[in-house]
Amino acid sequence: MKKLFGCFVGLACILGLALAGQTCTTDADCDDANACNGAEYCQAGVCFGRAPLVCNDGDPCTIDGCDSASGCTVTPSPGACMLGGDKIKMGTSRITHLSIQTAGTIFGGAFPVQGSTDDPVFHGASLRVFSTHGDVFDNTYGLPSNHWAYVGTGTRFGYIYKDISGSVGPIRTIVVRQNRPTKIKGGGPALNYTLLTDPYPVQVQIRYGEGLMECLTFGGVRKFTAGKLFQSLRAPAPPTCPAP
Repeated sequence: MKKLFGCFVGLACILGLALAGQTCTTDADCDDANACNGAEYCQAGVCFGRAPLVCNDGDPCTIDGCDSASGCTVTPSPGACMLGGDKIKMGTSRITHLSIQTAGTIFGGAFPVQGSTDDPVFHGASLRVFSTHGDVFDNTYGLPSNHWAYVGTGTRFGYIYKDISGSVGPIRTIVVRQNRPTKIKGGGPALNYTLLTDPYPVQVQIRYGEGLMECLTFGGVRKFTAGKLFQSLRAPAPPTCPAP
């Protein structure tokens, strides 16, 4: 018989993988009490096993696991959410400027819940951008609640921060939408960094309200021009969040 993807063409491939040496009369005869490795069942006196569970809810702020009795489990990540970074651009030619965009989409535990202690409309937010390399800088920009507003509804619901005139600080706009990347823009000398030497990697922390924090590390594919530009693209999520 012809082998195909690890099993032989025929009944075993159609129904699942036969479990060697196991005969049965009912499904219970095949059950190994482990939900994680796939359900076992009896077919024509032979035990078969289905594919193992794939436990991934796609939420960057949860830890996925599997319990042998109950199957897939999801628990909140302790302390902070680790996010990938689509791009960061820092420049010092003409006017100091900053733009940041998270990778993928923000949802689930990574998204501040309306009316909660993490809602920036009530409790504000902050943005920290820092590096322990190059010229070394560590700046936290306050984002007070009176500059935040709700935007959109349903699956497009989110928050928007506006300080176009720079009355509070150098961060001018932030758009945080459910199921969409977060976008941040700022400009002016109050950004308070120089780029005389390469700051790679640049760390970013976004804190909403009283607790929710998102962390990014901009390594990835980068470009650096001394005194002018640092840019990083497609940075993976960091394994941990640096201490605040």
